[in-house]
Amino acid sequence: MKLARVLLTMVFVVCFSAQFFPAAAGEQVTVVGWGGNWNKAYEKGVWKPYMKQTGVKIIQEEWMGEVAKIRAQVQAGNIIYDMVSVEAPGAEIGCAEGLFVKLPRSVTGDPDKYHPETIHECGVASDTWADVMVYNADFIKGKIPKSWADFWDVKKFPGKRQLYGQAQFTFENALLADGVPVSEVYKVLRSPGGVDRVFKVLDRIRPHVIWWNQTTQAMQNLASGEVVMSDGFNARITHEIEAEKKNYVILWEAGYFYGTDLWVVVNGAPNMKVALDLLTWFSEPKNQAGFSNNFAYGTGRVEAINYVSETKRAQLPTAPQNIKYGAPYDIEYWVENKEALEKRFKTWLSK
Repeated sequence: MKLARVLLTMVFVVCFSAQFFPAAAGEQVTVVGWGGNWNKAYEKGVWKPYMKQTGVKIIQEEWMGEVAKIRAQVQAGNIIYDMVSVEAPGAEIGCAEGLFVKLPRSVTGDPDKYHPETIHECGVASDTWADVMVYNADFIKGKIPKSWADFWDVKKFPGKRQLYGQAQFTFENALLADGVPVSEVYKVLRSPGGVDRVFKVLDRIRPHVIWWNQTTQAMQNLASGEVVMSDGFNARITHEIEAEKKNYVILWEAGYFYGTDLWVVVNGAPNMKVALDLLTWFSEPKNQAGFSNNFAYGTGRVEAINYVSETKRAQLPTAPQNIKYGAPYDIEYWVENKEALEKRFKTWLSK
C-alpha cells in the first residue's frame, strides 16, 4: 500500500517535472459526474466545446460519490476513472490519502480568484450549490416570510414545515432562525453549548416539521401544500419553477450556506495528462460558465458569473446579488464532527 502511493507520487512528480504538453486530437479522457441533468449540462456547456476545440474524446460516466470506489481502483492498480467530481469532504479525505493529484497553480489559476471553499489543493469546484429557504406562494397569502425566524414562527405563518433529515444543513438553519448571523454560525457551533443550543431551537419547531431525505419527496410535499415552507437545493427548486411552472419563491435574503463538489484528477489515472489539460481549460472563467448557463449551480471562479446569461445569473448561489447573503459550509468542522453529530441527531429524531 505505502509502496503503491510512493510510485504514484513519483509518476505525478515526473509528469510535472517534464514540460507540460496540451492534450492532442485522438486522445481520450474519462470524466465521472453526478448523472441526470447535471451530466447533460456538462456535456452541452463544457465537454462539447472542449472536444470541438481539441479533438480529444471525453467519455462521460456517472456515480454516487463513493470515494471507496476510487480507493479500491488505486489499491488494485486498476484505475478506470481519470477526472471525478467528488463531494468536498471526499476530496479532503482522498487528497490526504494520496488518491488525488495535488494541483499546481498552472492548472487551477490564482486561488484568490475563487469563491471561498471552492478551491482545494487537489480540486476545483465542479459545482457550487446551496441549501435555501423556499415557500409555495399558492399556500401563503398576505404576509410573506422573509427569514428563517419566520420559518420557525408557526403562529404568524401557520402550516407544516419541511427540513432535510441531516444534522448538516439543519443545524446551520436552526441557528439562523435563532438570530445568529451567517458569518457567526460556525463560531457558535464550535463554542461550549453551541450544539445544545441547536437542539433547543429544533425542539421549538419539531411538532410542525416533516423531515425529508429525497429531493423528489420534498418537492412533492411542497407542491401538494402538505408543507408551506421548506429548505431545499436551489437547482432542483429552480427546475420546478421553470419546467413544472411551480409558484415557489426562493428566499436568498434569509441567509444560506453553499457547498461544493470538486473536480479531482485520480493519481495514476491512465489519462492523467489529458485530465490535467482538461482541468486547466475548465479553470478559465468563460469555460466554467458553460455549466452554469445550463444548470442552476455556480462553479468556483468569481469572474465566471460575467459569462452567465442575465436570466441564469439570478438563479445562482454565486451571483453577487445572492452570495452577499451566503457563506460556505465549514468542511473541516463537518469532517471532524459529522459522524458524532449525525448520530446524536438521529437519536433526537427517534424520540
